[in-house]
Amino acid sequence: MTVPLHPAPSPVSPATVPPQCPAESAPVPVRGSFTVPLITGGVFTESCPSGCTRDHSLDARGAFLEDLYHQIGEPVSTTVPVFDAGDGTTPMPILAAHIQVDPYSANPRLRVPHVVLEPAPDDVMECLDPVELQAVIVQVRAHCDRLERLQAELVAARAEYGRG
Repeated sequence: MTVPLHPAPSPVSPATVPPQCPAESAPVPVRGSFTVPLITGGVFTESCPSGCTRDHSLDARGAFLEDLYHQIGEPVSTTVPVFDAGDGTTPMPILAAHIQVDPYSANPRLRVPHVVLEPAPDDVMECLDPVELQAVIVQVRAHCDRLERLQAELVAARAEYGRG
């Protein structure tokens, strides 16, 4: 079932702040608040949703309302050792992900919790919903299966290479 999302009013200002979630969603539980000097003028007090782990100290210096976001829970990632001729082997983060919500974005997809996935440094897949994230997971699992088959072929090729 598709739930229609309502577009945010434009322009966004404290007087026309869009809801944190579409009207069809339940209210977002909050854990605390902070005050943000708005770059466009004035101040705004923002409440963090339950589970927000983002350090909002940079926001306290000043921000555009539509740039405020919350990170929910802890990010996940892993690293793989990558060889660099100059630096030797160094860990490279891959598949870093976190849950984020941008409550005042003009994009309704960003106003609800979504995943931001960084397959590799400087590559970002923004605003993944649960179905889109599951599609990525399925593709990564299938690729890991292919890598395991390749690893078995490598073992066989090395064994044969050593006999020749």
